[in-house]
Amino acid sequence: MSLNEMELAEKPALQAFQDIGYDYKHGSELGPNSDDPERQSLSDVVLRGRLERKLQEFNPSMPDEAIEDAISQLLGFNSTKLLKNNKNFHEKLVNGIQVEYEVNGETRGDFVDVIDFENPEANDFLVSNQVVIQIGEGPQRRPDIIVFVNGLPLGVLELKDPTNPQASMGNAYKQVTDRYVNDIPDLFHYNELIGILDMNNAKLGCLSAGWEWFSPWRYIDEEEDATGDLPPSEVLIRGAFDKSRVLDLIQNFVLYADEDGKLGKKLAAYHQFYAVNSAVESSRQVVPNPDEDRIGLVWHTQGSGKSLSMVFYAKKIRRVSEMENPTLVYLTDRNDLDDQLYKEFRKHGLDAEWADSDNRVQLRDRLDREAGGIIFATIQKFQTTDDEVQYPEVNDRENVIVVADEAHRTQYKSLATNVRDGLPNASHLGFTATPIEKEDRSTTNTFGGYISQYTIKESEKDGSTVPIYYESRLAKLQVNDPEIEDRFNELMESKSDELKNEMKKKWTQLRRVIENSEERTEMIADDIVDHYNNREIEGKAMVVAISRQAAMNLAEKIRENSDAPETRVVMSGAEDYIDNPISNDELKRRFKDPDDPFEIAVVCDKWLTGFDAPHLHTLYVDKPMKNHNLLQAIGRVNRVYKDKPGGLIVDYIGISERLKQALDKYTSEVRNDAMLDIEEAVQVMREKHQEVADFFAAIEYNDWPQLNKTDRQRLLYKAQNEVLVTEEREDKFRESMKGLKKAHSLVSPHSAASDIRADVAFFEAVLGAINSIDNSGNPDEVEDVDSAMKELVAEGVGIEDLIEVTGFDKWEKEKPVLSDEFLEDVEEVEFENLQVKMLRQLLENEITTRKQTNLAKYESFEEELEETINEYNEGFISTQQVIDELRDYADRIQETDDQQDELGLSDEEYAFYSAISSNTDSEIDEETLKTIARELKQNLKDSTEVDWTNREKIRAEIKTEVKAVLRSNGLSLYKYDGLVDPIVSQAEAFYGGAAA
Repeated sequence: MSLNEMELAEKPALQAFQDIGYDYKHGSELGPNSDDPERQSLSDVVLRGRLERKLQEFNPSMPDEAIEDAISQLLGFNSTKLLKNNKNFHEKLVNGIQVEYEVNGETRGDFVDVIDFENPEANDFLVSNQVVIQIGEGPQRRPDIIVFVNGLPLGVLELKDPTNPQASMGNAYKQVTDRYVNDIPDLFHYNELIGILDMNNAKLGCLSAGWEWFSPWRYIDEEEDATGDLPPSEVLIRGAFDKSRVLDLIQNFVLYADEDGKLGKKLAAYHQFYAVNSAVESSRQVVPNPDEDRIGLVWHTQGSGKSLSMVFYAKKIRRVSEMENPTLVYLTDRNDLDDQLYKEFRKHGLDAEWADSDNRVQLRDRLDREAGGIIFATIQKFQTTDDEVQYPEVNDRENVIVVADEAHRTQYKSLATNVRDGLPNASHLGFTATPIEKEDRSTTNTFGGYISQYTIKESEKDGSTVPIYYESRLAKLQVNDPEIEDRFNELMESKSDELKNEMKKKWTQLRRVIENSEERTEMIADDIVDHYNNREIEGKAMVVAISRQAAMNLAEKIRENSDAPETRVVMSGAEDYIDNPISNDELKRRFKDPDDPFEIAVVCDKWLTGFDAPHLHTLYVDKPMKNHNLLQAIGRVNRVYKDKPGGLIVDYIGISERLKQALDKYTSEVRNDAMLDIEEAVQVMREKHQEVADFFAAIEYNDWPQLNKTDRQRLLYKAQNEVLVTEEREDKFRESMKGLKKAHSLVSPHSAASDIRADVAFFEAVLGAINSIDNSGNPDEVEDVDSAMKELVAEGVGIEDLIEVTGFDKWEKEKPVLSDEFLEDVEEVEFENLQVKMLRQLLENEITTRKQTNLAKYESFEEELEETINEYNEGFISTQQVIDELRDYADRIQETDDQQDELGLSDEEYAFYSAISSNTDSEIDEETLKTIARELKQNLKDSTEVDWTNREKIRAEIKTEVKAVLRSNGLSLYKYDGLVDPIVSQAEAFYGGAAA
């Protein structure tokens, strides 16, 4: 861990934990080598003593054998799959552990509580840093911070130095989810929360969640509290890890789901956590109150997890004792939404019931109960029978809660009266993904005011959704035959007026015109294929047709295009148009799989609401829609997925006016945030392009694709030099490139994106060249090529043109690193800044490698190198001066190789030789030094076989041996006193297997 990471990230984090009441111990104090060890070995990740004490305290009537049985069950895992073990642990943690024991010869069964959720302060909260963990013969790992509750490691936090641009949050995420999970999996059997933090950024997530699902934590005590003066890392710790809130998160806001045979885990984001708690608190106040039946309204914008929030609400409200086991009735106004929400509950383990779509009596039977239950139904089922004047009372209990999805449509119309007649004492809670219209009073009269709002702007800021852009590619209809009216009259001459009017009405409908305009259908189909194939974003697309017949026509024309990906029609009644159609469930499964070749779905009504496929990036619209149906449809493309920069709506029929009308009903803030014109994205792209181009103002690169390889390589050398003036300039270039690539991939295939494609490819080549320097010593760190680059390469900038942009790889393979010949080649590089970058990277790699075997020599080199680079970046020395100094360091490193050869010492002997010669002012002749070095190696070689678990004991034994060798070679106490620790440190580096 760097000094900055310790001072700017770890120490403040630990202080924040202590401020909110956590005990603190450094990892070394937990054992196994501490004075009072709580871990018996490096493989122990549970503080068993604390766990046992708390279980005895929480379950005082249980005999010791029951407590031991509970601990064995809690800590025992029988699956090879980490997440399955994690799920089993979580269920025992939250629900208690079932045990049996004998009392007076009788067998009793009971549950052992692991955590006191009702009294958070009764639990044991400990935070520890730098806990060394080693499983079996695997590598040692040292997570930055572990959060223990009752001795169980429920939280892991990885911190990064905010001043180091290379220490990214993404790297920290990979370190936890790849390195730690693979090397020390035992720690994650018990994990509930994973935090990734530096001073300026903080995200929270859980096992199995992709990086895009890790989210910030914005509030502390309540929604919208003021946290502007606190660093995000402190807000996350004080907010999410507050004792009450962290237990609430674990108990009520963790879900597991088995989707398509793959187990996944989900953790609520902060907006879901605070919204659900607000809804629960409002329910507590409203449900027993006979004068009030309105719990309130939750508006969370589309794509921000509204369905999961409803699951979390059901999960928590049923735990509230005052609710006395409530009955929850979830209502939607569409069968597909009802089906989707019901399945959402079932897959997350909630025992929900579904009222059959055609059976009104079944719904009444389900509602007529004494307590409990989660019931799903469409509001249309609340209809009277033919012989009923009024809907009958079905259940008069006061702890019935009606939860309405999309609460502003049919929930307060005539059918809603039937709901209130059937459930007269129920309370009502509304959830919606679209804001309530300005003039709409009915919704608030039905559900009450907002209890939580999570707007489009907040969602995009948090990365919960991506922005939606609009592009018009209007396919206008035109009359090819100006005499069509005369021809119509001629055709209908002998027909009745009634038939004539019927035919005119039928065939002048827009749907009919579109269905029968083959030329227009073919034009749109070809445009969709061309547009989609040139989108520089990984993912899929959906086409919205005006009717089922139009969908069939459009899909057929798309498939006739030889460049089209697999395209399928998704609609109800498909068997009327297709022989042996693929089931909707199978189509849904395939489309939701990002790797499945089914890439374009042509729909009419299905999948336009309640359908989530995060990789869906483009919606082609050829159907008039309005109001909420339109807003719901366009929300399909705002889900987060990998590096997806935004969703795009391509309009072929002219929905812009209807979109404006739909948005005009809301506040100006909502209107401005809901939809962005693609021209705005083009403008951002142009600004980002100029920002990057400014780095190369002195470079002529317009014709770079036409250059031969030699000239192109020279140009790239020159361009690198323009970037590598200082580290700060290089960091700014990298940041500007991120913005440009994101904007360019979003805008493509707009003509403005095509205009700068060659420039973007050139900038990518320069960035690749710089990366090849940075990654020359570690090929595993080479960045993945993103989806935008794939298209750039495909445009004609061949891979072979970018491989040897520095020649660094070639040099390393053909010439020894740090050889005179190698360094002369570096000096032949024309540009000074590039020389600095290459020499520095070369030296850092060499010093890092060599320091492992010779601390004394190379720690001093490392310090000198850092000092020189700092002076260079601060402008104290010139570029040529730093090159000269770097070259001198290289020469001196080479001299150490020559000296070792001349002395005839092995690597270990030379390391001990250096440890002595670098740390003494006394005159010790060379032969004595060599003798001491050889004796140290000989006498300490047995340390390679020693178990270094008890590190302090081994160090003491080595110290004794070192002192004996020094004394036997005539060194008095005052001469060798300062040499012992350096020699021991070198021995430990060689033989001790320093913790990672």
